Amino acid sequence: MIFRSLVVVLALAHASHAIPARAQEPPAPARNEIDLQELAKAHKNPFTLVPNVQLQFAAGFGVGTEHRTGESLNLQPVIPFPLTSAWSLIARPSLSLTHTPAPDEELGLQDLQLPLYLTPADADRWIWGAGPIVQFPSATSSGLGTGKWSAGPSAALVYSNGPWLNGVLVSQLWSFAGDPHRPDVNQTSIELLASYNFESGWYIQFHPVDTYDWTADSRNAWTVPLGLDVGRAFQLGRQAISVQLGAYNAVVRPEGAPEWVVRAQIQFSLPTSMWFRP
Repeated sequence: MIFRSLVVVLALAHASHAIPARAQEPPAPARNEIDLQELAKAHKNPFTLVPNVQLQFAAGFGVGTEHRTGESLNLQPVIPFPLTSAWSLIARPSLSLTHTPAPDEELGLQDLQLPLYLTPADADRWIWGAGPIVQFPSATSSGLGTGKWSAGPSAALVYSNGPWLNGVLVSQLWSFAGDPHRPDVNQTSIELLASYNFESGWYIQFHPVDTYDWTADSRNAWTVPLGLDVGRAFQLGRQAISVQLGAYNAVVRPEGAPEWVVRAQIQFSLPTSMWFRP
């Protein structure tokens, strides 16, 4: 089912028409050509002013005591709302369709996360943003979600210079409502990014998401993956696309979590009709 969904979405992606993107402001290129290095950077920049959609398929290996395999398909658009000439609001909702293996096999949606970032529209080399993050109890089963409404602060700092785009995004979630019989949520997430982008559109990046669960014991609190992604940004007709493949080893992980994760991703810019202007 997950693979079928991925094929359908990729087909829709090829049917759309996109506009070129720079790291913070979209250029107006001649002859329908785009700067592939800047496109690769823009697709990684959480504060890009060009709307885009990211689809990521991940397979986790070594899950549980029987070392089984689980899969997930994550959808994460980046939707900018220019507020004034100086400020923009960036929404980055994230929702996953997940399959967990036996003995407690499940297939369904996880909790929806919605971070919002207020960011200066004219930032160039150093780009920052801050705002709230809200997690909704949208999971289709108790095993795939927390059963809690959670919220907290989120902030990010991005450095863009030449071929480099590096950054860190930090968020904190605390539960404030929901099923009183479910455990409270108190989790810190640290998303790191270090990427080098070639003029040809090829890039290599280190992009793990570390988490710390303050409600777990010390042996099961940290999740720390290490690995690399390799990808390429390119233009297909008028469509701006980037694809990548990577693998990460969870050098520190809670009991039962995947030992290895292999992930494949496609990202594409949205048509000009999807822009929101002040």
